[in-house]
Amino acid sequence: MKTIVALMRCKEYDFETLKDVVARGVTAAGFDLSSLGGLRVALKPNLLMPSHPDKCVVTHPVFFRAVASIVKDYGGHPVLIENPNFFSLENTLKKAGYGPIVEELGIEVADPVPTRPLHWEHAKLYRTIDISAAYFEADVILNLVKFKTHSYSYVTGAVKHWFGTIPGLKKSRMHMRVPDQMDFADYLLDLYGGLKYGLGDGRRIFHIVDGVRSMEGEGPGPTGSPRDWGVVIAGEDAIAVDWVAVKTAGLDADKAYTLVQGFKRDFGPNSPDDIQVLGESIQDLACRFTPPKNTVYGGVVWPLTSKTVKNWLVEKPAPNPEKCVLCYQCMKTCPAEAISKPREGKKTPVFDYRKCIRCFCCMEICPEAAIGLKKGTLQWLFSFK
Repeated sequence: MKTIVALMRCKEYDFETLKDVVARGVTAAGFDLSSLGGLRVALKPNLLMPSHPDKCVVTHPVFFRAVASIVKDYGGHPVLIENPNFFSLENTLKKAGYGPIVEELGIEVADPVPTRPLHWEHAKLYRTIDISAAYFEADVILNLVKFKTHSYSYVTGAVKHWFGTIPGLKKSRMHMRVPDQMDFADYLLDLYGGLKYGLGDGRRIFHIVDGVRSMEGEGPGPTGSPRDWGVVIAGEDAIAVDWVAVKTAGLDADKAYTLVQGFKRDFGPNSPDDIQVLGESIQDLACRFTPPKNTVYGGVVWPLTSKTVKNWLVEKPAPNPEKCVLCYQCMKTCPAEAISKPREGKKTPVFDYRKCIRCFCCMEICPEAAIGLKKGTLQWLFSFK
């Protein structure tokens, strides 16, 4: 049996239009909205950091409002659950435009801090992962994905989005524990598999992608560039949803390691041939996103534990003194403790590239988009771009 993914056209953040498109999309992808009556429905948007929705860092508030309204229309009880890195959830909701919506619709906002172990016996690397306990209290979980390019994982899609179930700075620490990109993809798939099979009691998860406007280039934070896309994607399987998103965005599926590894795992489609797209065709909505520049996706998986490879052949994060305001959020989020306060007379923090693991959390979290990528010393010799 084919895995169904709905690909829908939606050109603007108009509330009524989005409600119609999302409802038709999830129905086409096999989700029975009438089943939501009386259920506690977790809504997990991407609220990485306090950011205006026009920057395309967060799931757009109108998109969130449309989904929450659909849940209420069918008798469900929507609950917002999200874990910003170290920013206050209250401040993030306010800056991202969620505050009035939460108040208007009477949406419960769960406390994301208490954790509970999620266990899945068939995981590859981590059989037990601590996630926000609030997810265990939901009957249904709707993953409201903001599709973006990503300097570390190539894309942020439905699989990567589940990383937000882990509270606060514990996310950054996982980059230190799993510094290799391919292994990190397997860790994310372990997390997804745990949510799919380890919550118990037949809980259902479903993925809905906000692709009306997306992000390309050096995402997933403010360094990336907003991109009009005009799509909504829906499906029960995160791997299938991500494949459709990547192909529609004109990106290289072989560089999205959650897809490469995901097709090898036995809890989703084994290849693109197992995926059926309903609604619009990929060809009709196809465009070409600017990919991230990071060379770890150049067809070779560099052993990033090697200091020589990292410092000579792989891009490194570098602060821009004209943009940096010395807020030190990069220093707080760095799992490798590779960033320190500036030396006397300097205008930017000091980056110790001997410690840096190239997770690019600093780029992702910088509110001023003041951290960019700087080529490794010998990249020009090998014509890496």
